[in-house]
Amino acid sequence: MRKPSTPRQNPKKPDQNPAGDVYNLAGDFRHATINIHSTLISAQEVKELENLPPEPGAPPYLGLQYFNEEDADRFFGRELLTARLVNRLKSTRFLAVIGDSGSGKSSLVRAGVVPALKRGVRLGDDSLPPTDSPKWEYRLFTPSAHPVDALAAALTYDAASPASLAATVTSLQEDPHSLILILRQILARCGSPRLFLVIDQFEEVFSQCHQEEERRVFFEALLSICDPADDQPVSVLILLRADFYARLAQYDRLRDLVASQQEFIGAMTRNELFDAIVKPAALGNWKIQEGLVEVMLDDIGNEPGALPLLSHALLETWNRRRQRTMTLSGYTEAGGVRGAIARTAEAVFQQRLTAEQRPVARMIFLRLTELNEDAQDTRRRAPFSELITRAIDPLTIDTVLSILVEARLVTTGVVEPGDVKTVEVAHEALIREWPTLRQWLEEDREGLLLHRQLTDGAADWLRLQRDPGALFRGKRLQQVNEWASQNPTLLSLDEQAFLQASCQALVEEQARERRYRQALVLRRVVFPVSAVALAGMLVALFFLTGLNVRFKTPAKMNGVFNIAVAEFGLIDGQGNQRSVPGEGGKLVSGWVANKLRSELATDPNLLVWQDGPELQRQNVQIGRVTGLTPAERAASAAALAERLNAQMVVFGDMDTRQQPARLKLEFWLAPQLDYRFEVSSNGYTTGGDLLIRDVTHPGIEIQPEINRQASTLAWVALGLTRMRFGQEREALQAFRQAEGFTPDSAAVQFFIGRESLFLSDSDLPAQQALTDEAEAAFRRAIALDPAYGNAYIGLGSVFFASAKRRVPPANHPEEELRQARALVEQALEAYHQAETLPSVSEESGTPVEFIARLGKGTAMRLLAEIHYYLGDSAAARTVAEGAVRELEALVEPFGQAGRERYLAQTYQTLGTAYQWLGFLSESEKNFAQSQKDYDLALDRYARCVEVGQNSPDQITRVEIAQKLCLSFREDLLQYLGDQGGS
Repeated sequence: MRKPSTPRQNPKKPDQNPAGDVYNLAGDFRHATINIHSTLISAQEVKELENLPPEPGAPPYLGLQYFNEEDADRFFGRELLTARLVNRLKSTRFLAVIGDSGSGKSSLVRAGVVPALKRGVRLGDDSLPPTDSPKWEYRLFTPSAHPVDALAAALTYDAASPASLAATVTSLQEDPHSLILILRQILARCGSPRLFLVIDQFEEVFSQCHQEEERRVFFEALLSICDPADDQPVSVLILLRADFYARLAQYDRLRDLVASQQEFIGAMTRNELFDAIVKPAALGNWKIQEGLVEVMLDDIGNEPGALPLLSHALLETWNRRRQRTMTLSGYTEAGGVRGAIARTAEAVFQQRLTAEQRPVARMIFLRLTELNEDAQDTRRRAPFSELITRAIDPLTIDTVLSILVEARLVTTGVVEPGDVKTVEVAHEALIREWPTLRQWLEEDREGLLLHRQLTDGAADWLRLQRDPGALFRGKRLQQVNEWASQNPTLLSLDEQAFLQASCQALVEEQARERRYRQALVLRRVVFPVSAVALAGMLVALFFLTGLNVRFKTPAKMNGVFNIAVAEFGLIDGQGNQRSVPGEGGKLVSGWVANKLRSELATDPNLLVWQDGPELQRQNVQIGRVTGLTPAERAASAAALAERLNAQMVVFGDMDTRQQPARLKLEFWLAPQLDYRFEVSSNGYTTGGDLLIRDVTHPGIEIQPEINRQASTLAWVALGLTRMRFGQEREALQAFRQAEGFTPDSAAVQFFIGRESLFLSDSDLPAQQALTDEAEAAFRRAIALDPAYGNAYIGLGSVFFASAKRRVPPANHPEEELRQARALVEQALEAYHQAETLPSVSEESGTPVEFIARLGKGTAMRLLAEIHYYLGDSAAARTVAEGAVRELEALVEPFGQAGRERYLAQTYQTLGTAYQWLGFLSESEKNFAQSQKDYDLALDRYARCVEVGQNSPDQITRVEIAQKLCLSFREDLLQYLGDQGGS
């Protein structure tokens, strides 16, 4: 192929160009005359335009998008082929259009055949379409992963009622031959003589549909309306990619039908390509430099699948036009026919997407590619919901998609009927021609195939209304589960739910197998007893004693966020803990559970359980949380949560050592690897004490306060759920709603403070307002509970974050640095307050003292940097050395406690502290000491990375180890290498 940057001298028009420069288009449906002579301009004229900006206007080309019916008036070059297909439809009710990917099948039918039939005017070969074709009813669809559903949707898109779609799907599944009756009903309703059914991208039946039974039903329905011996008022046109033709071999009737009625689409002639290039430009009064068309035709050659490459190159050349003229230099800048797609995709990926958005785009392109083992990879249509993962929120997805759609690399649509948003690659040529995408697809192809199995399995499971029979089992579950454990951030929310359900089903099956083996042992022991008598006795005992329930595997909660409400207990006058006499404890837990259900009724992700008949039938009893100390109650709640798979446990005791008795509503949160902050292992309270005069019969006078605190719990649960989905703003709003019910809850204030602080780092326009809100919330939490260690630490983190944003300084160095120093000193004071709290206050399973000292060491490291910028290197060294001593003392306790996130943070901060010491030593010309300090920095960064590699916690593994420690270590190694260090 000749490079586009070397055009010929004295270019001439293509040899195949018809004589003359004026084209009369009155023979087709556009009724226009195009003057080619005025469209092509000389190189000399172009030279005068080279530095002029482009004139505004609508592009004459579509790029990677196919032509549709509304584009028919600018669809050129296929007039004779359109006429041939239309004429074939006069004598056959079925026709298969077959061609390579990129040969223009979709555009040919959508912008050529269908408009020709609808308009009924004279065709390119001077023939006429069928006389009644303008009166036909037209339906077009692509099969997708569920062709029967797609067919039903195409037939019922104007019915408005979802019930009509469901009824059509059911009818086709039960009897594929009912399709003809459905079609006749449509024709009767529309008053049309014939229905023209177009099935674009027919290969999706093989590439995306993985259920053989559904494929068989679809083929049977299709064949029932195409039987040549049964003349029906329907015509069917299918478009099939050539490399999937062999897949028809195993379906005898369909193979024979396609073999007898097919039209193979080859490459366009030079004359046709000339029309496709020049005439759309002429219609819009755009100009083309002489010689450019010939260069393009030479570059495209005779390859049948190169049309999308040409179309995209034309669009990119037009984007680089000089005034109204497309030039050879613009074509060269675009990359030519072969390079334009890759250049556009790479430019969008590297230049228009931020570093944070590129992994999202990579995930989108991989999900929109269907991997094939015996054919080229194809594009895949995916629902928008499939792109949302626990790590990526819908707003981020929308932002990235908007960029990709604007660049015409992907397209979005809506599944009819309904409002299910879908996304797909603009054309398969992008998959073939973009090297970066090809590299992604080959990096872990086996992993991508496993992920696609999971995606398809989850979709089938949801479509079958979570049928347990659709869950993964055996080797497939093991393989997919291993892959998912290594790639947790790539799973969509539906895939996570499906995988969790599959794993839970496996646990239950294993339990049933154990019980079965135990029953076999029992049978061998009692076999000598009379079988009939024993059977009667066992059956009676089985039901009379409730063994039929007790032999069930206890159920577990299966929501996204599960809340278990324990039975409320009693502390008697001697300080002993026991059950409440009568039904008082169960009554209060029932009030709490009912209010929670009422508040959470609109969110199906949250599940609430309390003891009762329904749980008894599932062999479940929640029981009470026991223990008199916070640590004992936390251990009891943790065991209960693990047994039930609960994320929150609500409990409390009526303390009768005072009269009236006091009840404090408490809740415990299970640690979650995807929370951005670690929860207290000792639990929280929602508000003040409730006064109960009669513990055996609590009066309705306490119900308003019960409802208020239960509503607080509901909104806290909603906030935590939004956190798990990465919906930080929605989480903060939920915590604010909780505050409206119990403004006197220190725990709620803490949640508001932490979430506001996290958001302040990402929401720059609202950064100061969120920082102020975080500070105010932590101060309120401390005022409500002066012994609340984590609130002091949160307040210190607010001051630290504010200081860090001022270092290094921007406009007013000394003023900003003094402000930063004052803020660090405030942070150190807050950490000191937490550090000196009574040792009995333990949160996150680690003494608050250690967590406060981590904050203190981190703040000291920043203070050392501030001293350096203020010109006091000696103070900088002293403070940095103090930070190292503080932090090194924390490595052992964090390691012994298994607090990986805190340990990784400690190593990361130690690495930066040692690196600063190395820098200071180097500034002092003490190169031997600087090398030692740098070596220690590299070591601590490496230990941080090691902790992350072995951690299931995404924050530890990604946010700390990969994004900070690994990056810092590589930068330091690069610096040392440049300096000649080790």
